[in-house]
Amino acid sequence: MFAYKYLLGLLVAVVFTTSVSRAQVGNTLVLKEKGRTIQSWIEKDCITFRFSNTQWIEGKIKTILKDSLLINMYRAQQSPTMFGGFRVDTTWLGFLKISINEISGMPQSRYKSGMFTNGVLFKLGSGAYRFLNIANSIIKGLPLLDAGNSTRLLVAAGFYGIGTLQKQKHKAYLPIGKKYTMAIY
Repeated sequence: MFAYKYLLGLLVAVVFTTSVSRAQVGNTLVLKEKGRTIQSWIEKDCITFRFSNTQWIEGKIKTILKDSLLINMYRAQQSPTMFGGFRVDTTWLGFLKISINEISGMPQSRYKSGMFTNGVLFKLGSGAYRFLNIANSIIKGLPLLDAGNSTRLLVAAGFYGIGTLQKQKHKAYLPIGKKYTMAIY
């Protein structure tokens, strides 16, 4: 009987403390890729996102509501000191209340170079091949635009064109839509 009262008292204490403490409020902003969580933010976290008018906004999350955010916007920039160095100066711009539907993109990870997806590798390889081909042709005294060499130069120019097309298709941010979604839990 004593154990039953002890367990009942313990259960009441646990239910009371979890209902009074705001430990499980559920105010979390979540970025998902095809239903899998990539990143999450809570109140007082700093966030950078692309607004629906294509403006990038930086700020500290003040409050997360059911379908909107209250963000204290800031701008951090370097300013010179009187000794010739630089320091970071933070300017607070004020509060902005937005719906999560107005977030149109999130920045890519800083640690991801995008070298394979933004066309730089194709452009760099094509330019290096063309430079070496032309330099070797001039040094060896071979004709620059004979049938075999012009075909190789055209293939290299084609790879440069592929890199240019890839650069136009590549976005430096994660667009919110089909693949990436934002939700509040």
